[in-house]
Formats: sequence, C-alpha cells, structure tokens
Amino acid sequence: MNKNNAKIKFLLSDFLKTICIFFIATLLAFILVRVSALYDNIFSVYILAVALISVVTSGYKWGIFSSVLGIFSVNYFFTYPYYAINFVLAGYPLAFLSMLVISSIISTLTVKIKKQALLFAKREKQAEALHDMTKRLLTATGMDNIRTLALDYFSSSYDCSAIIYFGNPLEEQNYDMKLLSSKHEDILKQTTEQNVAQYCYTSSTIVGAETNCHAEAKGTYFPIYTENCVLGVVGLLSEKEHLSETLDFLGIMTSQLILAIERQNLFEKQQKILVETEKEKMKSNLLRAVSHDLRTPLTCIVLSATTLLENNLEKQEAPKLLNDIIQDAQWLIHMVENLLIVTRINNEHAIIKKQYEAVEEIIAATISKIKKRFPACQIKATVPDEFIMIPMDATLIMQVLINLLENAIRHSQSSEAILLNVIYTEQEAIFSVKDKGIGLTETQTIFDGIPVEKTGDAIRGIGIGLSICKSIILAHNGSISAENNKDGGATFRFTLPKGEDNYGK
Repeated sequence: MNKNNAKIKFLLSDFLKTICIFFIATLLAFILVRVSALYDNIFSVYILAVALISVVTSGYKWGIFSSVLGIFSVNYFFTYPYYAINFVLAGYPLAFLSMLVISSIISTLTVKIKKQALLFAKREKQAEALHDMTKRLLTATGMDNIRTLALDYFSSSYDCSAIIYFGNPLEEQNYDMKLLSSKHEDILKQTTEQNVAQYCYTSSTIVGAETNCHAEAKGTYFPIYTENCVLGVVGLLSEKEHLSETLDFLGIMTSQLILAIERQNLFEKQQKILVETEKEKMKSNLLRAVSHDLRTPLTCIVLSATTLLENNLEKQEAPKLLNDIIQDAQWLIHMVENLLIVTRINNEHAIIKKQYEAVEEIIAATISKIKKRFPACQIKATVPDEFIMIPMDATLIMQVLINLLENAIRHSQSSEAILLNVIYTEQEAIFSVKDKGIGLTETQTIFDGIPVEKTGDAIRGIGIGLSICKSIILAHNGSISAENNKDGGATFRFTLPKGEDNYGK
C-alpha cells in the first residue's frame, strides 16, 4: 500500500513538473510572437521545453508526451487558422514530423545522459563507501567491531535494515541487527525468514526477495563464504525494490567482510599460538625454578634431621636445628601453595572469579599475614583517602603482594622499611613495592621463572614467586614490571584495571 502511494505521488510530481514547464514555454512563445512576430522560433522554445522536462522528470514517457503536446500547441496556437487543429496545410506535416522526431531524439538523449550521470554518481558513492568500509575493516579488531561496522555500511549504503548471522542461522542464533524501523525486527525474526536464511547458508546462493529463489521472502539473503566453508549470512530488508540492481556490489562488500573475518580469525589463531608458546615457556622455566628451589630446603631438612639422629647435641644446638627444619618445611608449604596457584591460573578451563574488593582491606590483610611470617619486618603502607573498590580475586592479589613483600624482605639485604604504595588513575589502580636494598641484576626476564644462578638461602624462591605474580596479574588484564631505583633498591609495580562501577569514583 505504501509503495502504491509512493508511485502515485511520484507520477503526480512528474506530471505537475511537465505542465508547469510546458505552460511557461507556451507563455514565452506568445511573448516572442507578440514582440517580434518570429514564428520560426516557436519550435526552438518547445524543443527547449522538451529537453528541460526530460531532465527534471524520470523516464522517456514525459519527454515523448511533451513532444507530442508541443506539436499540437504549435499547430493550435501559432499556425493559421489559429486556435484550430489543422495538419493538412502545405509543408506543415513534414515540419511537424521533423519537430516530433527532433524533440523525441533530444528527450531520449537527455534521459540517457541523466541516467548515466545518476549511475556514475551512484557508483562513485558506492566506491567511496567501499573504500571507507575496507579501510575501517582493516583496522577493526574483534568480531563484534567487524560485525557492527559491516552492519552500518550495509544499512547506510542501501537505506535498509540489515542482519548478519555468524554461523548457522537456525543452530547458533549468533546474529546482530541494524534496524531502520522497529517493525523490521519482527519481520527478520519470523520463522519463514530464518528458514530462508538457513537455505542461503546451506546452498551458498543468494535467495529471497527480488531473486528467483524464495521470492516470497521479504528480505534478501546472501552468503558469506570462502572456498572452504560458509561463515554466515547477511540479510537486507528494504521497502524499496532496488537490491536486485546492485547484487554485484553487494558481493564486493561481502568479500571485504570475508577478508576482515579471515584476518581476525588468523589474528586470534596467532594469539592462541603465542599464548600456548608462552605457557610452554613458563612451564619450562617453572620446572627449572622448582628443581632449583626444592633442592636447598630438602637438603637442609635431611641434614638437620640426620644431625639430630646421629649426634649427641647440646641442649642449645638441638632447638636451632629443629627451628631450621620448621622454617624449611614452612618454605616448602609456601612453595606448594604457589604451585597450586600456577596450576589454577594456567588451566584452560579456569575462570578468575572477580568481586569488587576494597583496596584498603586487601592491603591490611596482606600486611597482617606477612607480619606473622616475618615479625621483625618493617612495612610502611600508603593508600589514597579516596575509597575505591576494584574487581579482583582477593586471594590471588594478596598472594601477589605477599610474594613481592617476601622477596623484598628476603633478597634486598636491607633492614630499612619496605614501602607499599597505592595510587589511582582514571583507568586503573597502581600498586608498588619499594625497598632500599641491593637492587636487581636483571629486570627483563625476572618474571619468567628463571632461577638465579647462585646458591644459598638468600636467593632461593625468587624465580617461581615472581613468575606466579606475572600469571596472576595477566589473568586480571593488568601489567607488572620491575625497575631499579636511582637512590638504590628496587621497585616492583603492577596495575589492576578499574571496573565500570567504582565506589567513591
């Protein structure tokens, strides 16, 4: 019904344009005759009117109509006997026929030129849209962004609603839509339309409205496919019957979408390979670190226990050996805890359960635990007055802080207080642990789990502990780094992204 009304309005508009131009031409002809009595110029006036009508109206019919109307007007208004139709006067039939032919040729040529101009403008617009789409798709990352960009361009290029299915339309229901009208959503979600999209997916052919296959459908569907497989389906729903004229261009736009999807799939595969490579590297380093860190405490426990059994020690020496055994056993327990955390983080099916936690509470709980292990240590903590809750796994983040503080206590070789500092930026919270000790010999690979090539209690555990810290922080989408201070000592720093909702923000 709306299409019929639009056609009627369009025809009425062309008719009114034709009548107005023809009326102005007739009026101008009367003025020329009255001013100069030049009847020979009347033909030129009407020929010009025919050309103008052909330009401002659509198709050939209005130009031909105005040509015939011009013949009758010249005969009726400007040929003797005036205000009467008479085609039998000597020479007039040939003149009128010549005018009709000339007017028709001009009308035809004008319409063709106009169509060529419109076609050129349309193709230029399509080329610009395709260039812009290609450029933006090349820089787009993530399937969601690619799908959103493609929907925008399909919808804007053809002034229609668009839907993109990734995968089988009936099985996966992984789709997104760009709607120009709210009623289009109900149409595209109809079972009949989804069945047509499914047929497009399985047959890899263009189907739907304005095609020879499933022409009863209201949308037009075309596949997103490569030589190896079908990636999905694009559907367009338009109230204008014009998609059949641009199926070739739709194919070009789809090919650009396919390139973007394949590039994203390749990028994701490369990232997965990099992650797997990093995991293998970490496992290798972890094994080296474990073998390094287990050897010393186990050896000490065995020696201390053997000494107690085989020798008659004085009373003051036995408690010292027992204390050494207890400390080494506690160190082994701590290492096992860290190993369990690594297993949890690196498990493919493991999910980090984040909850909003108050930073002040995490800092206080960490210091309380570290004080139980190292009662003599000095830690100065500074936290901003601003109250903010950060999404995190509290147990894991506390383990990171404990590892960093323990490393500073054991390996800095300094009795000065360790500084634990937290600052906030617009996007993240930054935690830092700073000591006044001897500093680091290597900052680039310190988080890779590579054991330090030294012996003794002073350096054991530094490799595996920091490797675990890195795994935990990366699992939280944060970053971790280490650097030597200009005034001596080292600073370990890690970041945690803020959530969308932050109390006190």
